[in-house]
Amino acid sequence: MTTPHHRVRRTALALAAAAGLLLTTQSLPAAADTPCPATAAARPAAADYYAGVEGKTGAALKSALHTLISDQDTVTYSQVWDALKKTDEDPANPDNVVELYTGKSIAKSRQGGAQGDWNREHVWAKSHGDFGTATGPGTDLHHLRPEDVAVNGARGNKDFDNGGGAVGGAPGNYTDGDSFEPRDAVKGDVARMILYMAVRYDGGDGFPDLEPNDTAGNGSAPAIGRLTVLKQWNESDPPSSFEKHRNDVIFDSYQHNRNPFIDHPEWVESVW
Repeated sequence: MTTPHHRVRRTALALAAAAGLLLTTQSLPAAADTPCPATAAARPAAADYYAGVEGKTGAALKSALHTLISDQDTVTYSQVWDALKKTDEDPANPDNVVELYTGKSIAKSRQGGAQGDWNREHVWAKSHGDFGTATGPGTDLHHLRPEDVAVNGARGNKDFDNGGGAVGGAPGNYTDGDSFEPRDAVKGDVARMILYMAVRYDGGDGFPDLEPNDTAGNGSAPAIGRLTVLKQWNESDPPSSFEKHRNDVIFDSYQHNRNPFIDHPEWVESVW
């Protein structure tokens, strides 16, 4: 026969056991879907990214940067569409992207090839070195930007320089027979994208050795000019918050490498 005293004792034991189980459960390691610290540690944080590069100059700096930024993941050309919708999202309207040359905000859904659509502009023209849309230089997000189809066509594969006639539908942009001048607000962006490509792709990984020169009209040569103008643009148009955010998105979510000339525009003068 169970007495009231026994019932009280059993209840106390049950409560103590439940409390012990609760404490044990609370002390267990985090669930399996918690990010693994080892995975996060595999890549340096943005603040530590250049730890092995600081203090170098000239050719040594260029070589060290090449080694650093060549450690990257890649996307396919079809994946570029969705990536650009994140990297170039309009901070004032998350349904839109901002076109590079026009500066217009356009619906993400307007991707395509028809008039009024936006498409994928290769700032380092893919015919300069004939790398096409191959995974690597042809899909590197650090130089691919949304642009109006017609304006993209007006730029074509021209080098970059000052001067020319106004580009229709893109106020502040100018072009002539062999060169294109972007609007002032993105001149530095263009320069830093071109110089990133020159450091990243040096001919050692099966792709052409991309180099800037001081010529306009390079055609299919793996070169783009003009270097003296690009350096001026880097100085006159420092990295904007949009450009810096874009660099962070590519680093955090896609390629896990950075454009060093956005983080350190002063390195342009040191390398070139």
